Amino acid sequence: MTAWRPLAALLPLSQLFLFANAFGGPPSLRVVQTSTRRIASAVGRNHQPNGRLTSVATIQLSAAAEEAARAAKAKSTDKYAALIQWFLTNENSFISDKVEIRPSSRGGLATGGYGTFASDDVTEGELLLRIPRDCCVTLDDALNDMECGPAFQKLMEQAGPGSDTVLMAGYLAKEYLLMQEYDRRVSAGEKDDENSEMRRLSRIKFAPYFRTLPWKRGVNAQEHVLFWEDGDVDSLLKGSLAYDDAVETRASVKLATGILNGILGPVIRKARTVEGKKEEESGFRFPWQSNEEEEQTNEAEVLDGLEEAVRGAFVICLSRAFAAPSGADDGKEEDRLEPVLDMLQHSNTPNVSHKCADDGSIEVTAKGSIKSGEELFNQYRGEEDANMPYHKFFTRFGFVPGVTEPVANLIAERSTIFFPQRAAV
Repeated sequence: MTAWRPLAALLPLSQLFLFANAFGGPPSLRVVQTSTRRIASAVGRNHQPNGRLTSVATIQLSAAAEEAARAAKAKSTDKYAALIQWFLTNENSFISDKVEIRPSSRGGLATGGYGTFASDDVTEGELLLRIPRDCCVTLDDALNDMECGPAFQKLMEQAGPGSDTVLMAGYLAKEYLLMQEYDRRVSAGEKDDENSEMRRLSRIKFAPYFRTLPWKRGVNAQEHVLFWEDGDVDSLLKGSLAYDDAVETRASVKLATGILNGILGPVIRKARTVEGKKEEESGFRFPWQSNEEEEQTNEAEVLDGLEEAVRGAFVICLSRAFAAPSGADDGKEEDRLEPVLDMLQHSNTPNVSHKCADDGSIEVTAKGSIKSGEELFNQYRGEEDANMPYHKFFTRFGFVPGVTEPVANLIAERSTIFFPQRAAV
């Protein structure tokens, strides 16, 4: 039997001081260990996800967010086709020709979300997906990163195991910002082989996968308290069971952003500098004149776009990461982002099952017969599981499982899911 347990531990205060001082962050920093659940391996080495948004609508999307989501949806066909093409370049990966990605039958927010479907009849036990570990984003990708790996390793040494999600979020944010710079340069007419920086930017390992992820509110119907404005958190959640958790999570991400700024800032600024332009703009300097003070000032400023990138990266880690055996013989587990599998929507009666194979790959099979046109559903956790109350599930994953009423309505009606009720006198 597979057990599920939440791990929402904060780093000890002594480690937080070291963590903050080593990277220039505030000494009051509290970094949340956002791997909110782990799976205790059973004989079958089953594997379960941390969860993500289903069809439950939450706070009304702003007009700007709706417009951004509509624009993203218009590009969805191309980006998901690119995802599958990239995924299959790994010789150990597999996706059945009976699996297709299209708008979910569960709908979603104003824009709706995407899911996976059977395009033909599927028999019980039939293999639908195989996701090699090489196709997954793991902590190893952060620690072995060519540009930021050494700094990430130092951060982990200072902060301990609670920093895992911070490191993964930092890695995701860095690659996302580099991907944005690549798009900007391509729009300006630069070619992939035009210079060394473009060659680097054109080879971002997970780019086709990253383009499918919800970096902004409403993309693939993603909602999360990290996307809210401060005023919305106070006006909608203050006095609720979810308020303290929402505030703490947002504060932790904000403070982590300050630390990551010192690591990611120099890399992104370098990528954004047109070769030869920096020397022209700096003008003439005598040998004894130094621009060190100017560079230190720039590095202290929060990088343009970093806050949004880190916020999106944390939402992705919180809502889409899976826990699986690490592949080592120590019995430990690791958090992974697993392409294609994370497209499956949640159901308390799933029609697929998955397990970790001996080589570390995740194999997804049909639990029973699935008819052509039916959507494939995964179970993030049992909806009767008492280990994590619904209000905490909402602040971590962005939705309330098993509830069809919009969360905005639940909050407005002061549902007992969010607001404690006083006993009658």
